[in-house]
Amino acid sequence: MAEVSADNDEHNTMAFRLVDIKLNKHLTDLHPSLARIDLLRQEWKFQYRLLWLEWNMTHWMAFITGAFAFIIGAVSGEVLSGGDAKVVGIEGMSSISGFDYFQILLSIVLWIWFIVQCSLIFPIMRGHLLNMIIVWVSLMAAQMLFHVSAPDFPLEIETGDMLGGIILVAIAVFFTYFFWKAVTETRDLHVQGHHVHSDVRLMEVAMREHSLQGWTVLLGGWIVLMIINSWSGAHFIADRYADRTGSLIVHLITGVLSVGGLMHILWFPQRMLGTEATVQTRAAFRSDTSNEEEEKDIALQGSCSSCGSDVDVKRSESGEITISCPQEDCQGKGISGDKCSECEKRLPSRIACPSCGLNAPVIDFLPDSEAW
Repeated sequence: MAEVSADNDEHNTMAFRLVDIKLNKHLTDLHPSLARIDLLRQEWKFQYRLLWLEWNMTHWMAFITGAFAFIIGAVSGEVLSGGDAKVVGIEGMSSISGFDYFQILLSIVLWIWFIVQCSLIFPIMRGHLLNMIIVWVSLMAAQMLFHVSAPDFPLEIETGDMLGGIILVAIAVFFTYFFWKAVTETRDLHVQGHHVHSDVRLMEVAMREHSLQGWTVLLGGWIVLMIINSWSGAHFIADRYADRTGSLIVHLITGVLSVGGLMHILWFPQRMLGTEATVQTRAAFRSDTSNEEEEKDIALQGSCSSCGSDVDVKRSESGEITISCPQEDCQGKGISGDKCSECEKRLPSRIACPSCGLNAPVIDFLPDSEAW
């Protein structure tokens, strides 16, 4: 029997699963069309119960670091006073002195430390953490550009001066979509690789247990929160002669919530997929033909549980199960359940051991290493 990994231990000792979550009140009692809302509520309740149960001091210290980094940078004397609009660039930075300069340096250091902490806590999400930081910066820069010619944006819109901001918003949308696509397709590969079964109903149950609908809505909500945060910050500094204290308060509140939201959308996919997964799109995985990946595929060679003979089944690091096409005169290969790369016929989910003839699902010829 294969040795059970730490991820598998964590999976088996989960205090509860999505199916165990019950709602006190169902909106479907009001109208059947609200069933989807109930499903989202169930997923959100599951996620936040799991978060409160499993987040430790490391997670909360990272959150506090990010929150302080944001607050210290947002309430610096330079920002509150409006600064000197006549000096920019290096000259503008050199004009800052005293405690204001210390605040800026401290905020930068705390931001760097927050990113380092998140990289250590969410190892499989490191690349996507930087993507989300780019999204945040892009949305902030876009709002600043929108407010240059229209201090009361969006009440005053100068369409001719919006091109730069629109491009930055498009960049944010692209990185967000790429992040969502990578997470959802990695989830699909995980279910296909770790929960494959000849019974379609059991596959549907596994997919439901790994649902990301609630997480997707939270990701969209985080983007909306980013837009409000960026707008309120740019709106506060756009007109130094107007009293916009309310915008500053909104900026501070949404900023702290944004730090927590960022950690949540990074944490949940890793909790679902395990720390050994590689979060990437299906196309990116298929294009990766490095020697390192080939060695990992060989290390996950399938074997018969009855006679111990090698079986032509392999599982990649991301969970894809690859088998050879059983059709005569076909040398193609592919993912179990998908089409063959050569003849394009559907590959089976069950195969037989060439030595003893044991017929079983392809997953039974591989060691169990599921993470959720």
